[in-house]
Amino acid sequence: MVELFRKGSGTLEHEGPALGRIHAQANHRKALGYWLGFLKGVMASERVERAEMPPLRAESEQFLSLLHDDDAAELIRDLDIWGDAPEEVYAVLETIIGIRSREFAVANDKDEVNEFYGFCAGIACDNSITPTEVEKLLTRLDSSVVLLKDSRVASLGETARRSIADGRITAEEAEDICGWISRLVGDSATDTGLATFGNVGVIDGALEDASQFVIPNRMFVLTGKFVIGPRKVIAGMIFERGGDWKETVCGRTDYLVVAAEASRDWKHSHEGTKIIKAMELRQKGGRPDLVLEPMLAKALDL
Repeated sequence: MVELFRKGSGTLEHEGPALGRIHAQANHRKALGYWLGFLKGVMASERVERAEMPPLRAESEQFLSLLHDDDAAELIRDLDIWGDAPEEVYAVLETIIGIRSREFAVANDKDEVNEFYGFCAGIACDNSITPTEVEKLLTRLDSSVVLLKDSRVASLGETARRSIADGRITAEEAEDICGWISRLVGDSATDTGLATFGNVGVIDGALEDASQFVIPNRMFVLTGKFVIGPRKVIAGMIFERGGDWKETVCGRTDYLVVAAEASRDWKHSHEGTKIIKAMELRQKGGRPDLVLEPMLAKALDL
């Protein structure tokens, strides 16, 4: 089984073969669920738009690089051949989804969230939302208890429901829906030219005032794949400046620092259990403060 992300910061250097296989299998399933969700999102308008072609290619290239998947490679070739014939691409997507959905049937909460994130990225990949796409989004939400536990998803649903009330979607309403989706999966491929899988979504409540961020006598937890260096090196810098560091989030955690890139072993495509736990604690009125990597880098003079 191919490793999904390059080994680097935030990975276990002495991970045993059995644990490595478990991670690889989970990551394979996470990526496959997300990719299938993305393809379903692209098809949700019941046609493929020309503006969806570049994002579709970017996501397929990402999936190919992660899993060396034959269907992704074939889709890329078909996009080269049928780039000016969206109806042909639609037929290809139907075939891929039909075949691969037999391999991936949503079996648990994690599967449901990862596929939903991919679906959202797919419908918003061209920064445009149609009434049909909104209706299919709401159908998913109305049949799920798991998804609506996330306040961001609940807000997305409320925004979508208000927007479709008159049977049409204005440009401003589409922008609002795309904005809520970007909070889940990051900016669209139309904006960045990059695949969305592995993005870090918008972290609600992230600390913005650097003057409120102090290191001495504070407890830190780190999550994600850091650009500034391996976690253990960063933890050492925090210790040198009088702070402390733990592996897990708890009520005594002062700061959860979120890296610029997702970890390969996060529970969901765009957040891991540490972020989920921190958000739960914050909703109860507790700590930790959520801090993004650039703020920590500045505090460490990096």
